[in-house]
Amino acid sequence: MLSIRRAELIQTIDEEPRLRWLRVGATGFALMFALLIVWGWTWNFKIPNFTDYLSYWAAGRLTLLGDPAAAYDVLKHRAMELTVTHVPGLLPFPYPPPFLLVVTPFSLLDHTWGFAAWVLLTGAIYVVGTRQVADLPFRLGHPSVLMNGLIGQNGLLTCPIFVAGSFMLRQRPFLAGAVLGLLVIKPQLALLLPVAVVAGRLWPAIAGAAISSSILLLVSYVLFGFGVFEGFIKILPLYTELMRQDKWPWNEFISVFAFVRYFGIDHSVALTIHGIIALAAIALTWMAWSRDWPEQLPMLAAATLLVPPYLLTYDALLMIVPIGFWLREQPRPYLAGLLWLLCFLPIAHYFNMYRGPNTICLAAIISLCVLTAGRRFLPGSIATANMDHAHAI
Repeated sequence: MLSIRRAELIQTIDEEPRLRWLRVGATGFALMFALLIVWGWTWNFKIPNFTDYLSYWAAGRLTLLGDPAAAYDVLKHRAMELTVTHVPGLLPFPYPPPFLLVVTPFSLLDHTWGFAAWVLLTGAIYVVGTRQVADLPFRLGHPSVLMNGLIGQNGLLTCPIFVAGSFMLRQRPFLAGAVLGLLVIKPQLALLLPVAVVAGRLWPAIAGAAISSSILLLVSYVLFGFGVFEGFIKILPLYTELMRQDKWPWNEFISVFAFVRYFGIDHSVALTIHGIIALAAIALTWMAWSRDWPEQLPMLAAATLLVPPYLLTYDALLMIVPIGFWLREQPRPYLAGLLWLLCFLPIAHYFNMYRGPNTICLAAIISLCVLTAGRRFLPGSIATANMDHAHAI
């Protein structure tokens, strides 16, 4: 026993320098990302830029003008966008009506100031809401922070909702459910939450999620009317058709389906492969939460990225959960660095530094494999051995 403890101590001492160098690197990238985001704002103030936030601002401005249903009318929405800057192609608003409650207040400002306010506020929410995961340099050095900051996407808001709610599920299930119910603004990130909750028999979480999501839906109906719900349902087939006709660069999607389609594999075959991996992710999530594995939180985050076919690069912020797991619980600097690199390559694509497929799904698959490999199954029981703890069309 003494020799085992001594070996663990020696291993910890050996790993500390690697973690320190990883922290230095993360700090450097966090500072670089902050400078690039500020540079983007400066450019945007000089010449209004074409970013994903423009879609939010246009939808909010139409709502303020008394026509919230127009946010889902492609032509009216585009006309409002064109009052700011030229928009190549289409940049619709495909979000559920409760998301209008979130973005509309920012449209009280003009586009440039609204963009800056949106990134600053959601960035602050991200910093606070993910504090359980990893130290600040690692969280701000995540590649998708740069993506969300430059184009004004919603990952800095949806990620902390997911993280904060998931981390409370075991201790305060009702409150956790109420927080996770806010993901009604982006329901594809919540697809595995019912699996985790039912597997863990966390019944109060269901009540909390039902109450918070119902309140958001009801308030949206009262303020905006039924027309916004009808418009949201009608715009969804547009995105399905665009994906079916390959009208979107596949390396902007993080799903297994998009990864396979990038190589030209048939649509039905790609969906089959995606479905098999998604089912495996669902099964592993059920197993982890029904048996209360220590790895259940990073497994939930990684598996969530493997289930919906429609997720984009900026949604990869959820990978900070498994990365943080291997920085805090059971330090594995090389593994954390590999996952970071796989999350960075799709971002490098936008700077003409990378031309391959989106590798974020590989990061999620590797995370699930390594997390699962840390478990040893025995007949009738579970034993542990070496547990290792942007967008525009």
